[in-house]
Amino acid sequence: MSLVRLFLAICLYQKGPQDVPASAALFYSMMLAYFAVGAALLGMQTGWLIGIGQAVVELVLVLGFIWGLLALSQKSARFQQTATALLGSETLISVAALPLLLSVKVAPQAAFPYVLLMGLMIWSMAVTGHILRHALSKPLSLGIGLAVLYFLATYQIMAYWFPPRG
Repeated sequence: MSLVRLFLAICLYQKGPQDVPASAALFYSMMLAYFAVGAALLGMQTGWLIGIGQAVVELVLVLGFIWGLLALSQKSARFQQTATALLGSETLISVAALPLLLSVKVAPQAAFPYVLLMGLMIWSMAVTGHILRHALSKPLSLGIGLAVLYFLATYQIMAYWFPPRG
C-alpha cells in the first residue's frame, strides 16, 4: 500500500522520481504492472492480441524515451528511479481510466466519460512533465513540453504500426 501512496504523491506533485527507491525489483514490477494495465486498456479497444502488441511497443517507447532524454542530459544514473516513477504513476492513472473505458463501451453516446478520459490524459501529461522536470533538473514548462512531444510522437508511431481498423 505504501507504493500506491508513493505513486499517488507523485501524481499529486508532492514527490518526484528522486523519492522512488532505487530498486531493480521495483523497476521490473512496475514494468510488469504498466504492461498488464496497458494491455488491458488497449485490449478493450482493439482486441487482446493487438492490445498486447501495442502494450509491448508502448513500454519500449516509454523506456527508450526516458533513457534517451537522460543520456542526452548526461543524467543516465537517474534512469531506474525515473522510469519506475513514470511507470508507476502512469499505471495508477491508467487504472483510473479502466472503468471509464468500460462505460464508454457500454454507452458510447454518453459524453461525460469522454470528458473524464480527456482530463486523465491531460493529467497524465502533466505528471509526466513533473517527473521529467525533476529527472532533468529543468523547469516544469520544459518537462510538460517534452511530455506533450512524447505523447504526440507515441500517438503517431502507434497509428503507423497499428492502423485503425475499419
